[in-house]
Amino acid sequence: MTTILKNCLIADGTGAPMIPGDILFEDDHIIHVGPNLSAPEEAKVIDCTGKIAAPGFIDAHSHNDWFALRPNSEPYIRPFIEQGITTFIAGNCGSSASGYENDSPYKEKIPKKLFESGETFADINAFEDFFNAVDERSLVNIACLAGHGTARISVNGMGAEKLDKAQMNRMLTTLEKALQQGAAGISLGLMYEPGIFSEQEELLEVAKLVKKYDRILTVHPKAESAVSLSYPLFAGSHLLLAFKELTDIVEATGVRFHNSHLIFVGERTWPQVDTVLNKFEELNSKGFDSAFDMYPLNYGASVITVIMPSWFMKLSKKDREKPFTRLKLRVMIKATIMLLGFGFEDITISWAGENNKDLVGKTVSQIAKEWGTSPFDAYVTICEKTNYQAAVLQGRYQNKEIVSKLMQNPYSLFMTDSWVTCEGSMQNGCIYGAMPMFLELAKENGMPLEKAIAKMSGNTAKRFKLKDRGVLKPGAYADITLFDPEKIKNRIEEALPPCGIDYVFINGRAAVENSEYVLNGNAVGKAVRIAP
Repeated sequence: MTTILKNCLIADGTGAPMIPGDILFEDDHIIHVGPNLSAPEEAKVIDCTGKIAAPGFIDAHSHNDWFALRPNSEPYIRPFIEQGITTFIAGNCGSSASGYENDSPYKEKIPKKLFESGETFADINAFEDFFNAVDERSLVNIACLAGHGTARISVNGMGAEKLDKAQMNRMLTTLEKALQQGAAGISLGLMYEPGIFSEQEELLEVAKLVKKYDRILTVHPKAESAVSLSYPLFAGSHLLLAFKELTDIVEATGVRFHNSHLIFVGERTWPQVDTVLNKFEELNSKGFDSAFDMYPLNYGASVITVIMPSWFMKLSKKDREKPFTRLKLRVMIKATIMLLGFGFEDITISWAGENNKDLVGKTVSQIAKEWGTSPFDAYVTICEKTNYQAAVLQGRYQNKEIVSKLMQNPYSLFMTDSWVTCEGSMQNGCIYGAMPMFLELAKENGMPLEKAIAKMSGNTAKRFKLKDRGVLKPGAYADITLFDPEKIKNRIEEALPPCGIDYVFINGRAAVENSEYVLNGNAVGKAVRIAP
């Protein structure tokens, strides 16, 4: 089928100034881009006067590899398409839905507790098979990172001990196969089990492997705040300590480094924004390819154990319950909260399992008041009641000024870091309109829309080596989002699709038409494999 978009204002995804013109595409590829194009008589003609044509938005940090292949994936994927997203960079934070040993006795531990939804996960261990399934069944395009945590679990479960030589070799072999089969890189989740247990020696080996294939290493750091429970309390800024560990790896290996969801948790961390941005500038000035992604809201999704220290998580259930252990944990968490400017009132339970639905939507502080106990005791009780698996939305990650500064930094990319959770859960607002919100914020801050669009399209495609994606040019895939700049508006608060998204094309097929979702379960997505 041939389609022509007439009278667009074209933002081509490179950040170049927008120009008026037409876009002609046939089947899944763009044929011509330019003024006054002619088209075959049978072509579908869409008048785009007053509309901006942009490359389909690319979500630079997604976890939707866990959802895109489910038997009924549409409820999970539709909200992202409705906000103009056509491609996901998935497999983040050390957790990918593929990339593990097929005969691993720990397979049941691989589905991250963060992504539970009451449905069975697709058991696809090899990336080659995962990508083939994407081609057959996915509604959107998916590029995917291999999760270090997933590969590590498959050889040692959630064990906290150092991997022996045989386990290390098996883990690295699994990760290398994923890279050979088209994975975009490897992701680390150093604040989660089992990534939290990994020593620098292990991480260096992973980074060397990524460097060997010239892919990208994405990292959820061990600490994202001035004070955490990952380091001694008075050892200096924990955020900067974690960043230093990562830059040591970058400088030792030359790996291309990407900091996942750059945030500054707690008000006392906010003054360190410029320091961290300067460090990105220093790294790049030395020739080390380094960047980060971000979301527009001041909160984000995580697991309830994200503030737990690694020493506590390593303990057995019996040892965790010892009075001295509880006292030590209480003192450390109380001191951390005092020093951080972040507390239990900023932790909202978003999922707590079938038996604890009454906790959802409440902060830990509210629950403590209802239970007549201290916030610390309520927090530990929630952990125990949910087997340390509750999901949370954490606030005070940043503020409007920080978001503006990060958006306009040359090294930032835009993303959602969100997924649709099961019925009875509290949803992350980014699923409804993160990308439109970025466009709104760009207008508010005087940032040229073409620059904002590039950060959610061409810049992301270039960084992750997505060939012929993220740009509007002849030969590129026909992933196109058409929106009205005067009407674009997120409706996150109402939990509704945004206003102003008129058309979304995925590989040339209309998914949104006249602001109505029309894909209806058609698997029009493609796997985005990175060539060896």
